[in-house]
Amino acid sequence: MTFEPKIIAFLCTWCSYTGADSAGIARKKSPANIRAIRVPCSGRVSPELVMRAFDQGADGVLVLGCHIGECHYESGNHRTAKRLPVLQSLLTYAGLEPERLYLDWVSASEGDRFAHITTDFTERVRALGPARWRVNREAWQPVYRAMEAAVAAVPAPAMNCADKTDAIRTRARDLLVNGDVECVIGYEVSPHGRTRPTFVYTPDETERLVWNPGVSNNLTTYLPVKLNKGQQPAKAVAVVVKPCDSKAVNVMLAENQFSRAQVHLIGVTCEGVVDAEGNLQSRCQSCDERMPVLYDSLVGEPVEGKALDHPAPVDELEALTPPERMEYWLSQFDRCIRCYACRQACPMCNCPTCLYERDDSTYAPLGTGLNEKRTFHLGRAYHLAGRCVGCNECERACPMGIPISRLNQKLAATLAETFGHHAGLEAIPSPIVTVLSGEYKEG
Repeated sequence: MTFEPKIIAFLCTWCSYTGADSAGIARKKSPANIRAIRVPCSGRVSPELVMRAFDQGADGVLVLGCHIGECHYESGNHRTAKRLPVLQSLLTYAGLEPERLYLDWVSASEGDRFAHITTDFTERVRALGPARWRVNREAWQPVYRAMEAAVAAVPAPAMNCADKTDAIRTRARDLLVNGDVECVIGYEVSPHGRTRPTFVYTPDETERLVWNPGVSNNLTTYLPVKLNKGQQPAKAVAVVVKPCDSKAVNVMLAENQFSRAQVHLIGVTCEGVVDAEGNLQSRCQSCDERMPVLYDSLVGEPVEGKALDHPAPVDELEALTPPERMEYWLSQFDRCIRCYACRQACPMCNCPTCLYERDDSTYAPLGTGLNEKRTFHLGRAYHLAGRCVGCNECERACPMGIPISRLNQKLAATLAETFGHHAGLEAIPSPIVTVLSGEYKEG
């Protein structure tokens, strides 16, 4: 018996949907496998809708919009042209064949083109067979794949922590005495000996501030809440930042979460931070930034080059087949307990109400099944595309040890290759929310 795929087609109401009508009027044949969904604009086809289509049993998803330059909303299809390939890269990395998601353009008069695209896409999906994306949790037996990239244990380099601690305390005290800032967000050592975030409001409290190899937390996470308390005008807040933390401030400034005048950045040169075993964290082994990209006060001598000349780990997932990658990620996602520690630790996950914690399921499932867990992690990774600064606090905060950073690193590489974009180096928005400027050419 011939396999007949189920294909969801999101059609722009102004062009491609009318193009489908033109194909029907001209008696052009198109496959009966197509389930058309009429949308106002291709730009309204969010990644959550695409993933939900696959979750609900689709074998392929087709998105057809207006030709570039003909969008009824001027730039709606620009965003589609940018974000659908990025989403395709993410889903491919998670184990879905890239041929199952396709984007193209059809005008209202192109009935022939509509019939050709839908027929060709259906044939390609039919050749692939049923999609393995939909998971029956009861029937699926998780097989945990311990495929972590081999990263050698690298001792932390020598750090001049005492001088940096004194400099941070001195600068924080001056800012508070002069009334330049309301508080200083920095690090302190807890009674149990662990380094943790702290909020200092008076000059005397600055003696709690420290700098040591355990300063892992990205303190910029607290800025949006601290600076939007309803006070008009809000007083400035000082925050201690490492190089990766300072990039997060640039992303927040690009998104107008606060103004530059509201923050005083105490930038600290960084030789890396350590993990629980006292070795240099893997993210620091391949880090090529020792100086903050943005600061008002600098602690430490200006330096150049990498913290350590150590090669980045090879991602073995890229060499696996789609079913093998899917098995790996399902095994990882199955361990998720939906505690949202990753979201809480991430400075970029700062929506007032997270899409995945809403009271309705309009866009994304809110349950705790394996499909819902996958939707959460992939959706969150996509929302960080072009915004993730690589601080890896999400992965460090995960109590289940899920390698979340792999998803973020994959999308960061995709954005760098496609758009030449590196998040946080400048205060510019993610390229997937801006209009095209020569990155895309039809055909």
